[in-house]
Amino acid sequence: MKDKLLDIYKFISQVLIIFSVTLLFITFNGIFAGESAREYSTMFSLGSKGIAFDTVLQVLLSSIIVSLINNIFFSEKLFKNMMTLWKSVLMIVTIIIVTVIFVICFEWFPINLIEAWVGFFVSFGGFFLVSTVIMVTKTKREAKKYDELLESYKKRHNKEMGDINENN
Repeated sequence: MKDKLLDIYKFISQVLIIFSVTLLFITFNGIFAGESAREYSTMFSLGSKGIAFDTVLQVLLSSIIVSLINNIFFSEKLFKNMMTLWKSVLMIVTIIIVTVIFVICFEWFPINLIEAWVGFFVSFGGFFLVSTVIMVTKTKREAKKYDELLESYKKRHNKEMGDINENN
């Protein structure tokens, strides 16, 4: 039960992080390009004045789906024998496909506007690069911590074994 609650908490946290970062990105784009993008994108229907409620809910839904995709590809049940590299590649491709579906369904930008697609892929690439750097840094930091704990355990264990051998 406790593990389920922790999983739910982690999932909600992941959704909210993706959601807030995406909204901040849209906000800054809207401040700088909202008026000119107003005629092309439903995402900037209010121009530089803000983000419409329906857009906020669309971003929330996409954040939930992206989190689900991430959890599916990195679950130990479904893809436990697949290399992390392939999990990551398949996850990214799936997220791009889902995002393209959102672009088309919610008319985030015209599908025939090359500049919009270039901006999308540059933005997606930037987000992916930043998140990858954060993930690798966090993983290295955790690995270092676990290595230190393992060394500490080995020293304690060897000392205890030495004490047992001296007593015999």
